[in-house]
Amino acid sequence: MRREGYIIEEIIEYSNMSEAFDSVLRGTGRKRSRQGRFLLAHREKIIAELTASIADGSFRLGGYHEREIEEYGKKRILQILSMKDRIAVFAIMNVVDRHLQKRYIRTTGASIKRRGTHDLMNCIRTDLQKDPEGTLYAYKFDIRRFYDNARQDFVMWCFRRVFKDERLLVLLERFVKLLPEGISFGLRSSQGAGNLLLSVFLDHYLKDKYGVRYYYRYCDDGLVLGKTKAELWKIRDVIHRQMGKIDLEIKPNERVFPVEEGIDFLGYVIRPDYVRLRKRIKQKFARKMHEVKSRKRRRELIA
Repeated sequence: MRREGYIIEEIIEYSNMSEAFDSVLRGTGRKRSRQGRFLLAHREKIIAELTASIADGSFRLGGYHEREIEEYGKKRILQILSMKDRIAVFAIMNVVDRHLQKRYIRTTGASIKRRGTHDLMNCIRTDLQKDPEGTLYAYKFDIRRFYDNARQDFVMWCFRRVFKDERLLVLLERFVKLLPEGISFGLRSSQGAGNLLLSVFLDHYLKDKYGVRYYYRYCDDGLVLGKTKAELWKIRDVIHRQMGKIDLEIKPNERVFPVEEGIDFLGYVIRPDYVRLRKRIKQKFARKMHEVKSRKRRRELIA
């Protein structure tokens, strides 16, 4: 594909800037916060200021604070921006992600519109049912500390393969280089950056060069299905080599196993004839639903 230009013009359209403002200020808690009340009181002025700074490439992040969270037994450090900065990042990435999505393979998910865990699970289950002989075994892997270890120079190389607008590339580089090393776990732009990096160096390499038919990725977790264990071990070696090229490692808990054991992936245990939702996922979803007050947001979560 050719490199794309004139992305800034799409970003600064009023409809996109307004959508970014409303998305960041979604929820009663944010609206009632000190920052939220100020932004709502000066909505048009804030949108105009951010539009101007994005248009001329002068927008810079004004710093962040950090918060530690625990997910599935893992401790992570989130970088949290001011709401005003989040509006700008959302506006930029809302358009950037739209242009990136058409470059992704169909069987990748995580932070991609209309492609969540349920969608990817359905892709896996469909393939298991359509080709039982060709999907007897599974290889499951996870990239070690992906966000912490992702090389900023490789991420920017990938962005430059897609976009030619220097104003946009300068803005993206400021997001990518927010931290001394790695890419920020909490920044909206890091989701697109991570997907693009693995799309270029792993997804398309496996699909286009090696013709791997049954490959699925959700962020830094991957799954390959195949007819034999030997076939999957060869693909495993290719994945290790590719990740080594960009200084990433596969965790040692990788494994090749018969599909009949059940594939523990995406919060489900997947088998050809049925799917079971993991208990911890059900509990997390129930807690999330209890916290959500908006009917619209509840419908989105259920969908």
